[in-house]
Amino acid sequence: MKNLFIILLFAISFDSFSQETTKSEVAAVKTVVNRFFESLEKQDTVLLKEVAFMEGQIWTMNNTVSPARHRMRFFKDDLKTFQSKNSYHEEAYSMEVKIHEGIAMAWVPYEFRLNGEFSHCGVDVFTLIRNEGSWKIINLSYTIDKKGCDELESKE
Repeated sequence: MKNLFIILLFAISFDSFSQETTKSEVAAVKTVVNRFFESLEKQDTVLLKEVAFMEGQIWTMNNTVSPARHRMRFFKDDLKTFQSKNSYHEEAYSMEVKIHEGIAMAWVPYEFRLNGEFSHCGVDVFTLIRNEGSWKIINLSYTIDKKGCDELESKE
């Protein structure tokens, strides 16, 4: 009976440790995504290089035109646009993170403001990988929408 109790206690402690690791990993992924938003707002190329692979891809699905258009560029292409006189602000309504064995995905409904004015809303989908002990963005796909913003915000 004593051995059974010890085994049970041991199993419970492993499960608790696993849940804590997952919570800290989710927090780490959210930090990287939020730092990406910070790099955009500050137009900080050093910070962008810290959180994203420059060879990583950015895919856009522009739903404000008919037919909808998609486009691809690399993170390194955005380094040039950070020299702009425009101000950018992206506000995440919420963030859902999924993690499995060194790969993570963050689903982020957002609203985007250009020079303080509403530009569009949409959903960002970040793909991250664990690289040398930390998370780094390898892909960003997002929609550009003018309609349905209230629904995105209300799912917060």
